[in-house]
Amino acid sequence: MQDHNVTKGSSNMKRFSCKSFFSGILATSAFAAAVAAATPAHAAYPDRPIKLIVPWTAAGTVDMVGRALAEKLSDKLGQPVIVENKPGATGQIGSSAVARAEPDGYTLLLMSATVHTVSPNLKPNFPFDPIDGFTVISEVVSFPYVMVVSAESPYKTVADLVKAAKEKPNAISYGSFGPGSGPHLISELFALSTGTKLLHVPYKGAAPAIADVMGGQVTFFIDSLPSPLGQIKGGKLRALAVTTLERSPTVPDVPTMSETLPGFDAIAWLGVAAPPNTPPAIVDKLFKALGEISRDKAYGDRLQAVGLQPVVSKSPQEFRAWLLGQKQYWGDVVRKANIPMVE
Repeated sequence: MQDHNVTKGSSNMKRFSCKSFFSGILATSAFAAAVAAATPAHAAYPDRPIKLIVPWTAAGTVDMVGRALAEKLSDKLGQPVIVENKPGATGQIGSSAVARAEPDGYTLLLMSATVHTVSPNLKPNFPFDPIDGFTVISEVVSFPYVMVVSAESPYKTVADLVKAAKEKPNAISYGSFGPGSGPHLISELFALSTGTKLLHVPYKGAAPAIADVMGGQVTFFIDSLPSPLGQIKGGKLRALAVTTLERSPTVPDVPTMSETLPGFDAIAWLGVAAPPNTPPAIVDKLFKALGEISRDKAYGDRLQAVGLQPVVSKSPQEFRAWLLGQKQYWGDVVRKANIPMVE
C-alpha cells in the first residue's frame, strides 16, 4: 500500500512536472513572440527593395553615378536598390521627397553640391534644411571643375588668361548655366582671386556654352570635368586647369588652379543621405557598405574613366561637419562677389 501510494505520488509529480515543463515552453514561446513583435522592423534591415532618389534627369553624370552605386549597394546589402529620378527645381523636388520620407532606410538620396551647399546661399526661403534636414551618411564621389578654352585660343595657361583680363577689364568672357550656378560661382571666385573683372554670358546648359567656347564666341567655361572631357580628349578644347587642390588622375597633365593661384579650391561632390531620424544601426550598415564600394576596383575604374573619383567620408559626423564648411565657403563667395539672391 505504501509502495502504491509512492508510485501514485510519483506519477502525479511526473504529470505535474510535464505540465509545468510544457507550460514553461509555451510561456517562453509567447514571450519570444512578444519580443519579436516589439522588435523594430530595421532589425533585419534590409528585407525589401530600397529606393535611391536621384533628383536630376536620367542619362546625366549624377544619374550615371546613382546607377553604378545602386548596383554595388544591391550586391552589398542583398536587396535590389532601385534608382528613381525625381528632377525639378534644381534638384529640390527629389531632395524634398526624401526629407519627408519614412526614416526606415528604404528611401535614400543622392546628394549634390548644388542642392546642399551652393543653392541654399542664393535662395532666401530654401524649402528645407539642406544638411540637418537629412541624416547624412557619406560623400561617395568627388571631382574637379575644369577651366577650358578653345583649342585655337591664344591662352595656353591660367597666367595668360589672368594677364589678358587685367589688361582689358570685362573683355574676357565666360559661360555659365545662369546666375547662381556652379560655373557662375567658380568663375566669380576666379575673378575675386585674380582681382579681375569678367563678362558673364549665361546659357541654358553646358552644351551651348561649350559650343560657343569651341567657336570662340566665349573666352572660357568652367564646368565639372565629366561634361567637357570628351572634347578635351578629342582636341577641341584646351584644359587650362582643374579646380581641386590635387590634380585629377583622369587628366594628370592638366595643372591645378592652385598652382597659379595658391589656395584656389572648388570641388564638386555627390553623397548619400537618408531621411531625418534614421536609426543609427541602419546608418552604420549603409556607411560600411559605402566604404567597401569606394574600394571596389571595377567600380573605381568605371568612375575614373569619366573624370570621377570614388571616396568615402571618415564618418557620418565628419561628413556633416565638412558639408557645413562647404556651405559657409560658398556663402562667403556669394557675399564677396555680390551675387544677388535667386527667387
